[in-house]
Parts: sequence; structure tokens; C-alpha cells
Amino acid sequence: MNNSFLPTSLEEGREYYANKGTVDWANGNESGSFEQFDVVFITGDPYYDHPLSGMSMIARLLDAKGYRVGIVAQPQTDVEFMKCGKPRYFFCITSGLLDSMLANYTPMLRQRENVLVPQRGLMVYTQKVKELYKGCITVIGGVEATIRRFTHFDYKENKLRRGILNDTKAEMLLFGNAERAILTLLSRMKELEKERGKNICEERWEVVKEGLDLFSIDGVGFRIKKEQINPRVKELPSYEVCVADGQEFNTLTRMTYLLPDNAFIEPCGMGLILQNRPAHVLREQEMDFIYELPYTRQLHPASKNYEFNLSMVEKLETSVIIGRGCWGSCWFCVIPLVQGKEVATRSKESIVKEIETLYKNGVRKINDLTLPTLNMYGSRCSLYDEAQEIDSPIIAQRVMVYNKTKYCNQQCVGCPKRVISDDLIPVLDAVRELNRKYSGTSMELRSAIRHDIILEQKQLFREIMKFVSRLKIAPEHISDTVLKQMNKANRGAFEEFLKEYALVNKEQGTKKNLVPYFVAAHPGSTMNDMELLRQFCEEKDIFVNLTQVFTPTPGTVSTAMYYTGENPLTKEKVYVPRGFREKKDQKNVLVSGYVARDYEGNIVDENA
Repeated sequence: MNNSFLPTSLEEGREYYANKGTVDWANGNESGSFEQFDVVFITGDPYYDHPLSGMSMIARLLDAKGYRVGIVAQPQTDVEFMKCGKPRYFFCITSGLLDSMLANYTPMLRQRENVLVPQRGLMVYTQKVKELYKGCITVIGGVEATIRRFTHFDYKENKLRRGILNDTKAEMLLFGNAERAILTLLSRMKELEKERGKNICEERWEVVKEGLDLFSIDGVGFRIKKEQINPRVKELPSYEVCVADGQEFNTLTRMTYLLPDNAFIEPCGMGLILQNRPAHVLREQEMDFIYELPYTRQLHPASKNYEFNLSMVEKLETSVIIGRGCWGSCWFCVIPLVQGKEVATRSKESIVKEIETLYKNGVRKINDLTLPTLNMYGSRCSLYDEAQEIDSPIIAQRVMVYNKTKYCNQQCVGCPKRVISDDLIPVLDAVRELNRKYSGTSMELRSAIRHDIILEQKQLFREIMKFVSRLKIAPEHISDTVLKQMNKANRGAFEEFLKEYALVNKEQGTKKNLVPYFVAAHPGSTMNDMELLRQFCEEKDIFVNLTQVFTPTPGTVSTAMYYTGENPLTKEKVYVPRGFREKKDQKNVLVSGYVARDYEGNIVDENA
């Protein structure tokens, strides 16, 4: 663990880089005196220097590679925006770990209190930076940039909006896992400066852009001209066409979902946006390098609302990330869009090394091995069978990545080409050994498992159960009608899981709680479906305390259903609960088991 945060002002930058001395690993050159940052990050989150924060992770990576990085967290005034000055290369702007509109509004569109990221955070931040620093280069990234990169439905406005590059006027968009992309981009900018003898920040973007060959960088979105169109790249329906015809928006959704590894061109107005293919999944050695960087694992002491934010992240401090990505294919989920559909994992040795370091530093309890779906660790798709060697700017060597040459329907769960793994068992065995070695230490697993997949991993199931005090799962519903529109496993799989769960508890002599997560008012869900779910939970003695009203989130299949009333993949008509009263009633059926009705039997909103 490290005790030094990255700089959050020019003054801190001078001190930090004077003490540190930076070396460009790629070229082996000692850096000169500090004059300005190479990259300045603007983020809507507090500065939490932990690998759970994507911004902190990339900032640490750039710092390790010899780039000078400044961080401006949750700026509100011009003075705060200008604390790190104008960067040599670009501003990297993110609204944070959550889309700014989802951060600001509840599923019932009530505005949340004490939220410091502004609504439309990427637009606000980018426009302010451009106002304060004329001619600067802005690069947007993170969750909001990724899920809004194409034409998308906006729940707050109840209409389609243009891709986020159009609205922000940023120069570039980095989507998904951006580590390779940002390092490649910076390396090319650095070379361009050497060739021209002129700092990037002093040149016009159109001049800089010509020398970067952006077409060859995976995970980058940018504007192109008509004469730059590659006829082999698929063209999406334009924003205007989607607005005029919901079926065209469904076509856009279907294309981006079924072809997740493709590049796309999207017209909007008189312009064209090229989104290159997503980056290949990071290899194990790249993941190890990134997650072994010297994070403080602390919230910056100058963070706004410090005590509140500290209470939110305290239990996350000793969480150890073991991978990223999820192939569960839930139609309402943005994790595959943001982290990738294939799972990238760290090595057992790297994970164990981090845990042992934490124990040596006095940590008594590891609060999770973090992965979106815990039992997907080590799994892979055998359709990715075409090997390709690429340069990794992360570890400065060649790595082997894999392409999928055969088309598939993206239905990964139950697919015979999906290789399920028990690789997590040796990791848990190694942690058990560490707990014996370091007296008084322990670990609790808090990440959710996929209940239908774990039925194929019965030994792993039993090992996971030894490290949980309560087990989190996300069946989402019990009605097969609703589950079909969520692309989740059917009722039978959940019932089989409950039997196996009871058996494991019996074998281990425990009575550990099950914590299921359910969703109300998803497309396809009716009041009768929620009543069916309530009855099921009562019959099975399932305690319900995690229930969420479906929130249409940009970029997902479920959101396209919400907007058009039709499943864009199956093309069947779908019932959509749209009114706030019905949404609330659907949740209340499950949470309270009671719905107030008037003398005619109509449901009454008691809070109206």
C-alpha cells in the first residue's frame, strides 16, 4: 500500500514530481522539470485511490508509465476546474462510476439530494473545460460515455438522444476498458510532438488528428468525413431515422447487441461518428500489472462530503478485484457494455500476493473478492479461437489476444461453446492457507453468484459457501414470462438452485441467509406476475429486501423494449408498465405484500 495520492493541483504536481522523478518506461528517458500535467482527469466522483475506481486505476497506470497526471474531482467553480491548469495533451473527462442522470434521479424520477455530479455531467464538464481553455483537446470516457455512445433512449426526457460525442462536442470518446487505448493515444501524441517540434496543446485538433491514425486504435470513437468511410464497417441507422421510426431504433439495438466486437459508423445530422471495434480482453499479465500498482486504497482527505463518502467506501477498502466483465447476457445490464462480455482475470499468484500484503499491513479481514459474477472467474468462450498477437502498451511487450470468427446469437448461458471453470477453487484454497498463516485474519465473499451457472459448479458452490455469511444472487423474477424478456434462467433453474442451496447448508451445518435481488416493472411484468413472485417467496420462505424498480438505462435491450414496446431481438410485442403508480404498486406487491384498493377493486396509491 502507498501513502501518496496523485496530485490534485499544480502546486501538488510540482512537489510530487520533484520528489518522485518520472521515467518514460517506453523510451527510458528521464523526464525534465515539472511545467504542466500531461493529462488532467475531470471526474464526477470523489477521488478514491482504489482499483475499484476506473479513473484512479487509469491515472495510476499513466503515472507508472511516466506521464504526469492531475486529478480534479467533483469541480463546481471555475477555480476548481482550473486547479491543474491546461494539460500538455488532453483533458480526460468522466462523470464517474455511474451515469450522471442515474446518479441524480430515482426510478420514479425524483431528484436525489446531495449529489455533486451535475445532470448530463459529461456535457457540463466538457463545455466548461472548453470555455476555460480555448482549443484544448477533450476525451470523454467511463460509464456514461460508453452506454450513451450511440443513439439512446433517455429516461428523464422520455425520448431518444444523440450519441454523446455529438452532445458534448468532445474530440474523442474512449469506451469500455480504455487502458490500451489511452496509452497508445498518448504514445502517438508524444511521437507527433517529436516529429513536429511543437507541443500538442499548441496545435489545432484537426491538425493533430491527422497524425494519430485513430482508425487503428481499438475502443475509440471520433468524427470522420464521408470520404473516410470504410465500406467494410457496418453503418447504423442514423439518429434522425431512429427518432422517426422506433423500428429503426430496434434495428440499431439489435446490431450493436448481436455484433459486440464490431466497429460501427453512425450518421447524425451532417456528421458521422466512427466507433472502432472494442478493445480485446486484457490478458492475465496485463491485469496483474494494473491491479498491483501502488494505490493508497484511501479516499482523498480533501474530498467533498468526506464523512459521508468515507462511510460509503470503508468496507470497499479491503476488497480485492479478481477480474472484470460478465457474459450473463441479462438484457437490462450495462456491465457487458462497460467491462466487456468476456471475463478478464488476474492470476491466482497476483491475487494472493495482494491479500498477503494487506495482512502484513495489519488488515484483519478481506471484504470481498470482487467480480461482477463471482463464479465466472476463469470461464471463457471457445468461439474466440483466432489468435492474434498485438503490442501491449501496458506491459511493453507482445501479447496474444483472440478473435471470434463465427457468428453467434450471444446467448451465452447454456451455450455448449461456453467453457465453465472452477479456477476460483485454488484461489480460495490459497486464501485459506493465508488465513492460517496470519492469525486472526479472515475473508468474506460479498459478490453475487449466478445461480443457474453454479449448478454446473457444485464443488465450487460448496467452497464459496464457506466464505459467505449470506449469499447474494439475482434471480430477478420467478415468472417465466418476465424472465424471458430479461434473458434470465427460468423458474425451474431457481427452484433447483434452492434445493442445492438447502443441501449445502445441511452438509456444512449452517443456516446462512440467501439474499435474492428482484426487479419490479420490467418490460413484460404485470401485477399478476408480481403477485406470483410474492407467493413464491412466501412459499419458499425467502426474505425480500433487495427490490428495485426497473430503470431504463441507455444502451440495453430492455430499454429498447421500454421505448418501443417490442423486443428488438425476438420482435414480439411486450407489455410495458410505464406509469409511476403501476411501477410503485408492482414493487409494493413484493415488498409489503399488500396493495390498497378502492371499493371497485382499483389499486389506490396511498402516497398520492
